Amino acid sequence: MWSSIENLKENLNKIALDVHDDDEDEEDLHSYGSSNGFGDVSDSNRRNSNGFRSSRSVSRYPISNGIESPAHHEIERYKAEIKKLQESEADIKALSVNYAALLREKEDQISRLNQENGSLKQNLKEARTDVNNAPKGNSVQSPTRLQKSLSNLKTRSHMSNGKGKDIDSQINEKDLADMLEDRTKSLAAVQAKELAKEREKLRDLQLSLQEERKRSESFKEELESLRLDKNKTSLETSKVRTELDAKLLEIKQLQMKLNGHESHDVGTARERLKEANKALEKENNELKLKRSGLEAALEESRRPTSSRVFPDATESLNRHPINLEKEKQESFPRKEELEKSLKRLETDLKETKRERDKARQELNRLKQHLLEKETEESEKMDEDSQLIEELRQTNEYQRSQISQLERTLKQAMANQEDNRLSNDNQNRKLKETIDDLNLKLTNCLRTIESKNVELLNLQTALGQYYAEIEAKEHFERELMVAKDEMMKLNARLKDADERLESSNKEKEDLTAKLVQAEKVAAEWKNRVSKVEEDNAKVRRVLEQSMTRLNRMSVESDNLVDRRIVIKLLVTYFQKNHSKEVLDLMVRMLGFSEEDKERIGVAQQGGGGKGVVRGVLGLPGRFVGGILGGKSAGSHANVAASDNQSFADLWVDFLLKDAEERERREAEEAAAATKAKQDSEKTRQDASLSSESEFSTVPLRSPESNQRLSRLLP
Repeated sequence: MWSSIENLKENLNKIALDVHDDDEDEEDLHSYGSSNGFGDVSDSNRRNSNGFRSSRSVSRYPISNGIESPAHHEIERYKAEIKKLQESEADIKALSVNYAALLREKEDQISRLNQENGSLKQNLKEARTDVNNAPKGNSVQSPTRLQKSLSNLKTRSHMSNGKGKDIDSQINEKDLADMLEDRTKSLAAVQAKELAKEREKLRDLQLSLQEERKRSESFKEELESLRLDKNKTSLETSKVRTELDAKLLEIKQLQMKLNGHESHDVGTARERLKEANKALEKENNELKLKRSGLEAALEESRRPTSSRVFPDATESLNRHPINLEKEKQESFPRKEELEKSLKRLETDLKETKRERDKARQELNRLKQHLLEKETEESEKMDEDSQLIEELRQTNEYQRSQISQLERTLKQAMANQEDNRLSNDNQNRKLKETIDDLNLKLTNCLRTIESKNVELLNLQTALGQYYAEIEAKEHFERELMVAKDEMMKLNARLKDADERLESSNKEKEDLTAKLVQAEKVAAEWKNRVSKVEEDNAKVRRVLEQSMTRLNRMSVESDNLVDRRIVIKLLVTYFQKNHSKEVLDLMVRMLGFSEEDKERIGVAQQGGGGKGVVRGVLGLPGRFVGGILGGKSAGSHANVAASDNQSFADLWVDFLLKDAEERERREAEEAAAATKAKQDSEKTRQDASLSSESEFSTVPLRSPESNQRLSRLLP
């Protein structure tokens, strides 16, 4: 029973220590909450916990409290991660601020660049108008410095020699163009570098945001696990409380049973001792009575027998001495009997004395035993009372500890609720900041996309600008040539104007020719359709002629036309000893194997199938029917194998020949019209440059030019 009580005490101490460790964890959590601005936990819990650790029950039942709970490490890790999150939040805010400042700077730079580009475009426009108006002598002043310099140069040229003026204007224009190119290139490079840096920063921001999202998700999961642990601990504490109540009830019942058993045992022992005392007292009284009786009997036996038996014998003896002797003789046997009884009584008395001594010894032994029992019972009672008092004290102390632990548990629960609320608020704030950052990121991405679009537009504008510069250089070269011509032929300005008028007339003529060419193309299409119909008719006629030739070939298998042989030889030498022509000659003239080996022609299956159309321009049936030789059977087999495809091959040959002729004619027409188109193109570009600002597209595509060149005679 005492071992069960001690085990119960140890279990209570363990539970109290576990609750104390949980309380310390809650204090740590609350201290973290106080660092975030949610209040402090009072130091009374620590004092109570330290007092509990230094209490008598813990010192009496020591428990190893050097092991740290894993929740403490998790809380420290959460603190470190939350600090990291706060630092990363601050970094993200600083980066967003820097990014916004950079975006503003970039917008300012882009606006400045747009302004500079606009001013440069205006300068270029004015320079072009001056260049175009230079041959006509238009000296119109512009508000820009470039136009002023050009006008000054023009006035100087009118006053002085024109050659130096042209050179200075060209040098100024080249310097301006070089400066513009360098500036645009440097600005484009700087913008590209800054955009690359901003993209890298955005990527880093996106990665950091993703990491923070993952961390927040992990924190949420860990918070949920902590909540589950808290619920589990609350359930365990409730179970421990119920077990504590049950154990306290058991302790009370055991105390009641102990008190009842002890009181019952003491009462029974006292009753037994009282009964034994009564029995011993009765025995003592009986022995005393027997003793008094025996003493009386002894006294009676010690008295003289005469006086005892015959009290009036003295008188009679005195009176009658003779009669006394007689009576002595008569009473002698009675005396002997009395002595015997006396001896017997003495022996009985000795026995009673022995029994009395034994009874006294037993009485003393019983008294000593009772005293020992009483001392033992008193000692046991004292020990039990001490134990009961100790148990009461420990119970009271444990009750106070339990009440204190309940208070601390309530405080910890309240602190945990506060921490949960603070964590929820922090999570909400983090979510809001994350949403704001996501919105800012989307806005930044949109702005970056817009900036990229603007950059692409700027690049396209730069490309157009470079194209214009190239056109300008081309114009400058032409202008140099024109100026040289103008220096040489200054007197023929009027002729140049007339030529311009004539060029306009030529342009009108060209447009009229274009219309005529389109009409010619339509006529050619009609002609092609007619030619296709004629080809169909020719095919029909060919088929009929082939049937006739087949009939003729039956009659003239062994005959070869001299013209065919001449045509073969001429084509053989014209095509530089073509193998196809040689194979055709071998097949037509029916060379033997030895002749083929001498010539060096190997046997190839179906090698000269399409050769006839390129050599003679005749179908194979006709050739197979006309040609003859030594091996008539072999020629018949060849003709039979080629009967199916010679008509189609003949048509293919005709089409191929027509295509080659058209291609040659088209190349010649393209070569002839290319020079005309180049001159027209330069004039059209000169006329179109004044109309459009960035017009670098030609009037017609090269495919349409080729078609026109094909269609033109």
